Amino acid sequence: MKTQKTKFLGNKKLLRLLVILLIIFLVLNIVFLALKIINEFFFWILIIAIAVFAYFWLPKLNIKKK
Repeated sequence: MKTQKTKFLGNKKLLRLLVILLIIFLVLNIVFLALKIINEFFFWILIIAIAVFAYFWLPKLNIKKK
């Protein structure tokens, strides 16, 4: 039973780290667009890719306790 709890806590920390990294990446994406380092097309491609990842794969990483 202890291994499942440890696995859950480890997965929760990994999930939190992944979400924080995605948020940082989105903020950098907006900054790069404002500074004209990337164009609008690339900006929207990155936004859509992160949204698809967050909608489809992120919930699969979230393991609930049973």
